[in-house]
Amino acid sequence: MSSLQGRHALVTGASRGLGLGAAAALARAGARVTLVAEVADELEAATSRLSSEGLVVQARCVDLADRLSVHALGQWMAAGSDPADILVNNAAVLPISPMAMTDEVVWDQVLAVNLSATFLLMRAVAARLSVQGGSVINVSSRAGVHGFADETAYCAAKFGVEGLTRAAALEYRGTRVSFNTVTPGARIKPTGVTAADYDAWPDARRAALRDPEALGPAFVRLAQAQGSPTGCRFDAWRVCQGLAASETGLTDDALMALAETVERGAP
Repeated sequence: MSSLQGRHALVTGASRGLGLGAAAALARAGARVTLVAEVADELEAATSRLSSEGLVVQARCVDLADRLSVHALGQWMAAGSDPADILVNNAAVLPISPMAMTDEVVWDQVLAVNLSATFLLMRAVAARLSVQGGSVINVSSRAGVHGFADETAYCAAKFGVEGLTRAAALEYRGTRVSFNTVTPGARIKPTGVTAADYDAWPDARRAALRDPEALGPAFVRLAQAQGSPTGCRFDAWRVCQGLAASETGLTDDALMALAETVERGAP
């Protein structure tokens, strides 16, 4: 993997699954990584595991449904002694419930974690990264472009993430910051399944899912973007396959060719 030496990445939802896979890949590529999650024991275990590899990581336990906590995190990552220049908005909750059974508490929580926190953290770093350079990677899913029964709130939030990302790319086009979305492109452990619950699944059920860490190279490549590509939607598995097939890595043009969506007006 190409080096991210000297970079600081912040990854939300980083204690398990895709978030942990992204955090591990970024750290192994040389970045200092801040892992953000809500479940303290999982976060401690994830951070300890990466630290044991000699990687430079730290943990911040944050409830992204709490607006004041998100504001504090945004201020810290934008103006602290070690500001982040890579932001991976991965945290999400996925309640399975038909619209008629989705109450306002559930609706508000899903939008707070999946969409509002993404917006607030993006807004906190955008101006600085537009000058100094950086990358914002927002994790989406098929639910960001297709509707699914019993996932009303989740679909609404992920559609919002897609629109938010493309609008930000247009607002900051021509600067040194990239805004892109990425979907797994492969079956991985579902959003919101705790490590304890996952370990209790039958072996056959777990074997059907791809290891999220296998998607790590896609996050490393997207973290290198600083102004281009931007406004795109990427399939992480497809990007990984492109990287594996290339002896010299993916140029910006080659990466753009793998994008599912390129926003009109974005470079």
